[in-house]
Amino acid sequence: MYDNPPHGIALASGVKLPEEHLKEVIRHFEEFYEEVFIELANFGEIEEMHISDNIGDHMIGNVYVKYYTEEDTAKALNALKGRYYAGKLIVPEYSPVTNFREARCRQYDEGSCTRKHNQPYFRFINPKPLSINSFFHCTTT
Repeated sequence: MYDNPPHGIALASGVKLPEEHLKEVIRHFEEFYEEVFIELANFGEIEEMHISDNIGDHMIGNVYVKYYTEEDTAKALNALKGRYYAGKLIVPEYSPVTNFREARCRQYDEGSCTRKHNQPYFRFINPKPLSINSFFHCTTT
């Protein structure tokens, strides 16, 4: 769902970017995150939301959302079926992941992962990081 710009893919691949490109990558991602979070919050209170920073075809740009209730999850899934985002069909599905902490590559979080994140066998989520100024909490009434 997230269309990572070329500089974002380069960054996810470990390429050092000039500051102006880095700022553009961060701005692009944070605008997407805020827009999608607000839309998804219409279906219920979100416990967690992560966007994959993996560059493998099977995970690139995937959005993972965990609601506090199964009812809100079902409501979101059903409402998103058949919808489009940025000209692409959204394909929502239930995920077997129930604990994002366990689904993350710990070495990636520590900056020491040497695995190829673009390989089909790599199944850990490498979530795109948000800047400290980007965190917010949204609930519905």
